[in-house]
Amino acid sequence: MKFRLSSTAPRYWWPVKVRIPDPDRPGAVVTQELKVQFEARTREATLAAQEEYAALTTDRDRAAHEHAELRGIVKNWDDVVDDEGGAVAFSDEAFEAALQHVWFRTALYRAFVESSAGEEARLGN
Repeated sequence: MKFRLSSTAPRYWWPVKVRIPDPDRPGAVVTQELKVQFEARTREATLAAQEEYAALTTDRDRAAHEHAELRGIVKNWDDVVDDEGGAVAFSDEAFEAALQHVWFRTALYRAFVESSAGEEARLGN
């Protein structure tokens, strides 16, 4: 396949594995999976975001910046359910609720970095 130089930022789906504390086994984790649609970023946008982050002085400002960054790259999700097993549609409100969980944010960052490296998602990880 030939390399396509697109004038718009490409969007793509990527598997995300969220490791959360197991509520029934102390010290253990459970892996939950979803798919996220990411929007690629330019090198310039990445550098600008890193410079903005470095200039922040409070934990609250850094957390707000991190949330804004994730809102900028995550465009949709699939395989997200509520407590009763019903599908949860992607929305600003639902995404903001998910961002409140550190393990969700960590999983998103891990998946985005992995996808940006041009490596296929590893099965079983």
